[in-house]
Amino acid sequence: MCAIAMVSCGGNGSTTAGPNGNIIVPSKLKNRAFITNQYSGNIQIVDSANDKTAYYSSNQTNTNTTNQIVDLAVNIPVGISLTFEVVSPNRSVAAVYDPNALLMGLVNTSSESDTANVNLPAWAAMAAFSPDSNTLYVPTGNAVVSGGPAGAIQVITVASDVISSTIAVPSVRWLALNPAGTVMLAFADNADNVWIINLAASTITPVAITGFSRPVNAFFSSDGNTAYVLNCGNQCGGSQPPSVAQLNMTSQTINGVVPVGGASVGLLNGTTLYVAGYGGGANGTFDAVDVSSMTRTTTNSVLINDGQQWIMALNNNMLYIGAKTCSNSIVGCLSIVNVSTNTAVTPGPPLGPVTGLQSIPNRNVMYVIQGGILNIYDTTTNAQLPTIGFRGALYAVAQVDQ
Repeated sequence: MCAIAMVSCGGNGSTTAGPNGNIIVPSKLKNRAFITNQYSGNIQIVDSANDKTAYYSSNQTNTNTTNQIVDLAVNIPVGISLTFEVVSPNRSVAAVYDPNALLMGLVNTSSESDTANVNLPAWAAMAAFSPDSNTLYVPTGNAVVSGGPAGAIQVITVASDVISSTIAVPSVRWLALNPAGTVMLAFADNADNVWIINLAASTITPVAITGFSRPVNAFFSSDGNTAYVLNCGNQCGGSQPPSVAQLNMTSQTINGVVPVGGASVGLLNGTTLYVAGYGGGANGTFDAVDVSSMTRTTTNSVLINDGQQWIMALNNNMLYIGAKTCSNSIVGCLSIVNVSTNTAVTPGPPLGPVTGLQSIPNRNVMYVIQGGILNIYDTTTNAQLPTIGFRGALYAVAQVDQ
């Protein structure tokens, strides 16, 4: 089993029996980051205030049947293999995905225990909580739909830990919710439509809006009246170049389009939308778009590392951009852009694909999962900080406490 071995910072606590007889011990940490482990199927718990973990003491029997006290790192057993995760807005639940068992594990963040495993009908790439934390939406693009093409959004009621309904959307893979949680946009890998779904309707019927080019995500204005849609375009098999499209949610029409170098991932910070993508070759691109005026503030796209850009996080005006795949030869899959100057930071060494990013609150620190290992960066210098024992087949990282 791949485990995290670190200096102890927490005390022992009472233990309870968990699933399959596993021992559950609360970490007693006040600033926690949950890290999923592909190999063990556990969540590793890290104190994000000091980059350590909690241990507990346990009686163990060795080969000579002699009991001995050993210190074990606190973790949360969930499944066979864990990849992506998402924390509810009220911070009470962490939903983690097991691709081997095709399930979503719902973890109580207070007791640090896996309270339920919800079986999914097909593979998933992401999940999203409703703003009130009561519902979890999981797109499953290969789910069988009676009388229609494959693809449906699984609607999980968190309180009862069940799939309460499904919303049929062909080949659905990505979702975006408006701030009120009343409207959802859905996207498929190989479609030029955006599906608008009125979740408040008595009969939920997705409506396909045309005029896009391989849309993959969207970001809403604070009032929910406008959505800024990322068109991945010809970088994802479409016929048009990458762009950001302004979608009026009331009229359901496109009001403007801003071309960008690439658009497979984005992050909205106030009225600035940061966008990155990769069209092949030696470099990916970064752009900044002022969505209030729908103009690009990067005169020329900023060149970043190559690879399939798919994740972003911002800390101290430093935007960390991770690629799932890249050449990983001279430089790695992690790119860093100083958004105050719109300039790329000197690339780091080849440390493998980036699968997790987490900006640590109240610290100039970024947690980055690279090649299955947790690396910690000081965002004032973008230098790596010492990492002692953070090892294993790690995948995603999410801050639980603010």
